[in-house]
Amino acid sequence: APKEEAPKEEPKAEAKPPAEVDVMAVEDIYNVNEKPLFIQFAFEDWVLLNLRAELYLMATAFLKDAGDVERVGIHDTNLNFYYQKYFKKQLVPKQYGMETNTELVEKLLKDTMSFSSELVLESKYGEDLDFSLLVKLTEAARRDRQAKIDSGDDTAKLHVEHTTMPPPPPQMGGYKGDYKGYKGDKGGYKGYTPGYTQGYSQGYGQSYGQGFKGYGKDSGKKGFDKGKKGDKGFDKGFGKSNYGKGDYKGGCKSY
Repeated sequence: APKEEAPKEEPKAEAKPPAEVDVMAVEDIYNVNEKPLFIQFAFEDWVLLNLRAELYLMATAFLKDAGDVERVGIHDTNLNFYYQKYFKKQLVPKQYGMETNTELVEKLLKDTMSFSSELVLESKYGEDLDFSLLVKLTEAARRDRQAKIDSGDDTAKLHVEHTTMPPPPPQMGGYKGDYKGYKGDKGGYKGYTPGYTQGYSQGYGQSYGQGFKGYGKDSGKKGFDKGKKGDKGFDKGFGKSNYGKGDYKGGCKSY
């Protein structure tokens, strides 16, 4: 009797490289056909991923730390003050090739943050954000930007200074009541450098998880707003310059 032929195996479809996979359909950012989703990240992409995480954490933590329903967020005019207070460094839009905070957010971070009609910084996501989403958003923005550049649109090129990611300063005590809240952030920075050089998993994935725990402490009685001493100093400081105490406490509740 003639031998039966074994059924032929259908050739397997070639696995798509990470750059061709649907970003939002990715389940594991560390393994997209055995390569990380962020494999093509350049320095600028890591910088913007970092900034997305920082502004998200700051906007979310501020609402907890303030503990006042009338203070709905951080106004554009106070963004630099609170960025310095939370992260111990300055937010300089020109280092990202932008002129203002609003331009920085609207042009580079609109997938994560926005300003309300009253110029209050707002997050587009709730407290339970999975930080892998920020990686996906950064990769989607990178692809869109690269497609524009490939089509001849030079205006899509980023102009990010390397000074945007200096090593974090040593913590010497800072604001009274602020140090305990900053412990989580300080611990997060330990993962920062390897996060940039070795990948998201060892840096951003861990550092911001720990950092957020630090902000959680701020929202209690031991952290950032303990005794409202930081705010009192802020009121007085602005009172001495251009703003009166009333502007902060009663004039604009979004501060």
